[in-house]
Amino acid sequence: MSAMIGMAATKATPVLDQPLTSPLPARFGTKVITPNWLLSAYQENTERPIVKWLDDTHILYTFPPQQANQKWTIELFDVRGGKHKVLGVGANPTPSPDGQWIAFTQGEKESKQLWITDHNGSNLKQLSHIEGGLNDYSFEFAWSPDSKYIALVHQPSFPYWEKKEPPQSTIDIINTTTGQSQHIASFDASIRSLSWFPNGKELLFVKERIGSLYNEEEDRDWIQSLDINDGPVRTLAEFDGLQQSLRPVSSPDGQWIAFMYDADNPTFNFMPSIGLIPNDSSVSNILPPITRLTHELKLYSPRWSPDSQRIYVLRDYGAYKQIYAIDAKTGEPSQITHAPLNIESYALSPDGAQLAWIGQDAQATRVLRVASSDGRNVKDLAIIPEAPKDMALSEVREVEWESPDYPARLRGLLFLPLNYREGTRYPLIVDIHGGGEGANIYLSGGILVSTPLEWQIWTAKGYAVFVPEFRSSASFGSLAITRDEFQEHDLINCDIKDIEAGVDSLIEKGIVDPHRIAAIGHSAGARRVNWLTATTHRFQAVISKEGWADEWIEAFSAPPLKRTFLMFGGAPWEIPQNYQKNSALFHCYGAATPTLFLMGNPELGGADPYNTVPMLYNAIKAQGVETEYVKYPDEGHVFEQQTNQRDALQRSIKWIDDHMGKKSK
Repeated sequence: MSAMIGMAATKATPVLDQPLTSPLPARFGTKVITPNWLLSAYQENTERPIVKWLDDTHILYTFPPQQANQKWTIELFDVRGGKHKVLGVGANPTPSPDGQWIAFTQGEKESKQLWITDHNGSNLKQLSHIEGGLNDYSFEFAWSPDSKYIALVHQPSFPYWEKKEPPQSTIDIINTTTGQSQHIASFDASIRSLSWFPNGKELLFVKERIGSLYNEEEDRDWIQSLDINDGPVRTLAEFDGLQQSLRPVSSPDGQWIAFMYDADNPTFNFMPSIGLIPNDSSVSNILPPITRLTHELKLYSPRWSPDSQRIYVLRDYGAYKQIYAIDAKTGEPSQITHAPLNIESYALSPDGAQLAWIGQDAQATRVLRVASSDGRNVKDLAIIPEAPKDMALSEVREVEWESPDYPARLRGLLFLPLNYREGTRYPLIVDIHGGGEGANIYLSGGILVSTPLEWQIWTAKGYAVFVPEFRSSASFGSLAITRDEFQEHDLINCDIKDIEAGVDSLIEKGIVDPHRIAAIGHSAGARRVNWLTATTHRFQAVISKEGWADEWIEAFSAPPLKRTFLMFGGAPWEIPQNYQKNSALFHCYGAATPTLFLMGNPELGGADPYNTVPMLYNAIKAQGVETEYVKYPDEGHVFEQQTNQRDALQRSIKWIDDHMGKKSK
C-alpha cells in the first residue's frame, strides 16, 4: 500500500498569514522599456542561479549572464573580507564537503560535461564523458561525504509529445582522484533529487514514472535508497500519484528523512507539506510511517540545520517565495526573509550560523544576500539589475483582496503606470500566469515568458498591469483543491472569480478604469482566459497564447490517466456534466470579447494536441465575435525564434491598443 492511501483526515488549520512586502519604488530614467530593446536583450537561460557555501566564510554563486552571448561564470565572495573573485566559466557549482573542490558543468550542447576545480579555480579536470553531452540529459550530481566521489545520474532528453517510452536513467559513481567512472544502476524511470546518506554508503533519491509517458494509467513516485557497494534498492515511501516536489534529504545525524508531499491529495503535489520518516535500514519490507510536520503551508526545497533541529524551506504565498525555518519536532514555522524578492536559491552555512540566498524582484533585479540564520543582519553582496540604470521603471506593489467564497485573502502584483498620479483611473491589463493547479506566479510576462520587464512595456504606454495569484495555486490553503477541484469540479471558474474580485478591488481603490480592461494568458493561463472569453463580458480584449479550451477530449486518450478521472470524479461517459462544467467550448454561447489566439505546433510541444482552441475560435467567430487565430508552425510551447517573438509581441500590443482606445507605436 502506498504512503498516500488511507491517511487519517486532518482537522482544517487556518492558513498562516504573512505580512505584505514593501513596494518597489518607481525608478526615474531617460529611457523606457520598449519591445525592440526587450527583444534585443532577451536570451533564454536553461540554467538557474545557484548559491552554495564553500565554507563558513566563502560563498559560491552564479547569476544568469546579462548580455547575449555571455557565458555563465562561477564566482566566489569572501563574506568577512568582502573580496570577490571570478573562478571561471561554468554553471551548477557544488562544493565538496571539505571545501577543497568544486564540481560544476561546463560547455554547451554536445560538449557540456561535469568538471571539477580546486577552491581557487585551478587544477581543472573533466570528470564525465557522456556521449552527446549533458545538455541533452536530465542530470543531477552529488558529492560523497568524504569528498572522494561524485554520484551522477543522467537520462537523455526525449520528445515527450511523441508518446515514446522514455530512455533509462543511469547512476554512475566517479572517483574524483582517478576520474574512473563506475556504472552502478539503471532505472526505467526518471531519477531526481540525488543525495548521499551521512554514512557515505547509500544514495537517496526519487524514482518517478509519469503514466502518460509510460503508457500507464497511474503516476507513481518512490523515495528509495541504493547501497553503492552491492546495489540493493530500499523503498522508503511510495505514492500513487505525481509528487514532483518530494526532494528527500537526510538529517545530518542520519536518523530522519525529510521530504515534501501533498498529504491531502493523492494525485499531485498541489500544496507540499513536510513529511518525516525514520531511517531504519534494519526494516526492508515494511514502509516506515510518515509523520506530517506542517499544515496549510505550501513549502519547497528543504534543508536541515547542522544540529538536525530545524528544517529550512521556501514558502510560496502570493507573488514571492520566502525562507522559513520549521521546528523539526513541533512543526512551528518562523519566517526568516521579508523582502519583495522571489528567492530562487538559498543555502545554509556549514556551521548553521548564516543563510545566503539569490532572488529576483518584480523589476528584474537579482540580489545576492547574506544574513544570520534567524534572518537578522541582512547584507547585500551583489546587486545585478537586468534593466540599465537609465531605464525608467514603474512602481510595483504587492496587493491583497477578498474573494466572495474563499476564506483566505488572495494576493498578486500591481504594476502602476509610469508617472502614475493618485486619483487618476488607468486602463488595466490582467496577465494571468500559467501552470495548472498548484502552480504559482512566475515573474515573467505572458507573451515572451522570459522576464518581468515585459510588464514594463505596458506601464510605459500608460497601462496598469495586474498579475493575480488565485486559489488553484494552493498558496492560500488546500480548500481550493479539496473542495473546489475534487468536490465541486469548478476550479477554473473559481480562479476567474478570484481574478475578477482582484480587479474589482483595484476599481474600488480608484486606480482602474472599469471600461478599459484587457487580459493575457499563457499556457494554463490561456486556458483560464479562454474560459473568461466564453463566460464574461467585462473585458475589452483578450490574448490567449498556447492554451487549450477543454479537457474532456484528453480524457479519452489511451490509456486514460487515473489522475484525470480522480480530479473530475469519474470518466467523462459517466459524469459528462463535470467535464463540461469548465469547458469554454460548451459555454461559449453569447461570447462577445475580441480574442487573439497565438498557438504553437503540438508536434513540437505545443499545448493543444487535440485542437480545442481552433474549435473555440470557430465557435466565437460564428457568433460574430472579432477574433484572430495565428499559428506558428515552427514553435512549441514557448516561442524561441526572435522573428516569432517579435511578431507575437507586436500583434499583442496592437490588439490591446486597438481595443482599449490607444494608438500603437
